[in-house]
Amino acid sequence: MSTLGERIKYVRDGILKVNQSAFAEMLGFSRVATISDYEKNKRNPDVATLCRMADISVISVEWLLTGKGSISTSASPKHIQSAPSALGGADGMENGKPLYCEECATIEIYGMDGAGSPKEFPKGEPVGSICIPQKDAAKGIVALRVEGDGMTPTIIAGATAGIDTNDRHLISGKLYAVWFNYEGVTIKRIFVYPDRIVVKPDNTGFPDTTIPTANIGENFVIGRVKWVYQNY
Repeated sequence: MSTLGERIKYVRDGILKVNQSAFAEMLGFSRVATISDYEKNKRNPDVATLCRMADISVISVEWLLTGKGSISTSASPKHIQSAPSALGGADGMENGKPLYCEECATIEIYGMDGAGSPKEFPKGEPVGSICIPQKDAAKGIVALRVEGDGMTPTIIAGATAGIDTNDRHLISGKLYAVWFNYEGVTIKRIFVYPDRIVVKPDNTGFPDTTIPTANIGENFVIGRVKWVYQNY
C-alpha cells in the first residue's frame, strides 16, 4: 500500500468493510464519487478528513498519512463518539464542533497581513483552523494561509504553511517566512552569501530580491517553514 489512495481503500474495505456509499456517509459526504477519487489518487483529502478516517477505524494517523509506522493506535475505540455515525453525526459534528482523532491537534490559521510590525506576528484574528498531527503542532508553530503565486508550484495559493518562529537561523536553500515593510509577511526561499542574502520565489515569473547583509534587520526572519498542507 504505497499510495494514500490504497491506504484509504484498505481502511474502507479491509478494516471497516463498507462500500463507498456507506463510507461517504460516515464521513459526512454527499458525493460518493469523492471516495472513488481518493482511492484512485485523483485528489487528496484534507488533513481533517484524514483524521476523521483514522478516528472511525481507530488506526494511526501517521500510517494513514505516510504509510510509515504501526497501522494500529493505542487509542481505544470507545474514544469515538457513538451517534448516528461513528463521527457523532452524519456531518462529523457534535454540538457544532468537528470531532477529531486524539492523535491530532487543532490550531488556528492566520492570514498574511500586509501591514503592521513583525513584532505583532501573528497579527489579527484567525481566518480558520486546521487539524494536524500532534508532531506538527510543536511550540512556536504558527499556521499561515498562503496568498499569491510567488511560490508556485512548491506552495500554491490557499495552502496552509506551518512557520516555526523558534527557528530563525538561516540555512541556504530553505524556505522561510520573512518580513518586508512594503509587503508584510511573505514566504520565500533564502540563499545566504557572505555579504548578502537572495530572497527567491520558486515561481520563475517573479523577481529575486537581493539584500546586503548590513541591511537585514533583527525582525526580518519570522521563522522557517516546517510543513505545508495543500490540495493540488
